[in-house]
Amino acid sequence: MLNVIVVPETSDFEFHVSHKNIVWLNASFGKPKLRERSVRYLAPLWIDTGSVNRIFHIESMALKDDNYTIRLGNSFVLPISWDGYGQNRRYEYHTLYEFGMIEIRPGLLMTVPK
Repeated sequence: MLNVIVVPETSDFEFHVSHKNIVWLNASFGKPKLRERSVRYLAPLWIDTGSVNRIFHIESMALKDDNYTIRLGNSFVLPISWDGYGQNRRYEYHTLYEFGMIEIRPGLLMTVPK
């Protein structure tokens, strides 16, 4: 089963996500286990709204200067806004299906058929 890493973000980083296709995670929170947890997608949780509206395909991850840099690829608008987050200080893992999406092939999603 595929998973999504949900990363809390403030509006200060909106430009980095939307224009530079980058998200940073502080290494003090631990190493994100993308491969071990079958994570191919990232969902920025915008703390000011408390919801996720878009999922991004993860292209790569690297450690530099005590931060993990995650480079994002294709993005997909969710069919409905998601707010199933447990807390807003640290990243979490959730199944792709919880977001109403399924993977057709790596990097390509579609909404769950009804």
